[in-house]
Amino acid sequence: MNTVEHIVESYFRLCRKCFTYSDVKVENGNNRQMDILAVSLLTGDQFHIECSVTHRECWCPTAEKLVSEFEKKFSGVPRPDSAKLKNYGGMIATMYQRLGIDLGKIKRIWICWTVKDPDNLNLHLRNYHSRTGYLVEVISFRDRILPELMATVSTANYDDEVLRTFSLIKEWQNQKEEA
Repeated sequence: MNTVEHIVESYFRLCRKCFTYSDVKVENGNNRQMDILAVSLLTGDQFHIECSVTHRECWCPTAEKLVSEFEKKFSGVPRPDSAKLKNYGGMIATMYQRLGIDLGKIKRIWICWTVKDPDNLNLHLRNYHSRTGYLVEVISFRDRILPELMATVSTANYDDEVLRTFSLIKEWQNQKEEA
């Protein structure tokens, strides 16, 4: 799990009160994995979360580019330049079922720093949903994940290194404001 995935996993665990499963390997998936699966026992919500974050706005995806990423990660469509042009959609669905994820309830979430053309995002999400039946929510790492996690974390001594780092930063901010 990379740093961004660890922060997002911490967000879903602490802020959204979910149980999480990271780096889920897709059986027979030829290097395919799901970044995070999460389940809320409070609401029954089930999530498949994919993270692709770059912190330079010039590298952030357009809404159109996001849809091609959804095709690969959620629908299992191979990349055009892939040596194996095998579709992994069925294998992804099988993994959901093996892990007790309800195919009719799963919410797909894409995490990115931000989107270059947010005004076009809803249209592309609707078109993707009508074509595939998959609802996808795009969440900004910069505008939602970081601020909500920072607001939720306390100054407790967490064992999780990501939460401990956020806790230290929060305490530094508190002390700096008091000075």
